[in-house]
Amino acid sequence: MSDTEAYHRLPWKDRFNQPTVNVLRKSLPAEAVETLDNLRKRLLSLDGVEEVMAWYGHCWHWTLTYRTTHAKDPLAVVIPSPDDLQLAVPVDPDFAKSLPLKRMKRAVREGLDLAREPFNTRWASWSLQAPKLIDDLMDLVDLKLRHLARKAG
Repeated sequence: MSDTEAYHRLPWKDRFNQPTVNVLRKSLPAEAVETLDNLRKRLLSLDGVEEVMAWYGHCWHWTLTYRTTHAKDPLAVVIPSPDDLQLAVPVDPDFAKSLPLKRMKRAVREGLDLAREPFNTRWASWSLQAPKLIDDLMDLVDLKLRHLARKAG
């Protein structure tokens, strides 16, 4: 292995070079590209939501972050890991209490469980290996957006 190969980093992990969406897409397997494109289209169709590239440290690296003017925290974050495309949503206690958990699918509830006691994080997250999960997650993101709009007044 040459020195240049030894130091090659995936664009997703290279903190010092902000990648474009297209560069991140090229690092993903074909099925994940399709899922990413679908998810991005749906997130960007939400009223008042914008996409920005953001560095989230050595755990999530470069992410596609979706913001709204209703809150300082992001609405949602897409982690374009070549091994496991993921969606993460910060969940505050008020929003968590407002959710109709019994009506939600098990996979959505399990991701939300990560943002509740006894875990020490406010981030719910899901692997997007099953593209059908996107519909349910978009329902959750839409609920969060409406929750934030009500809080903002």
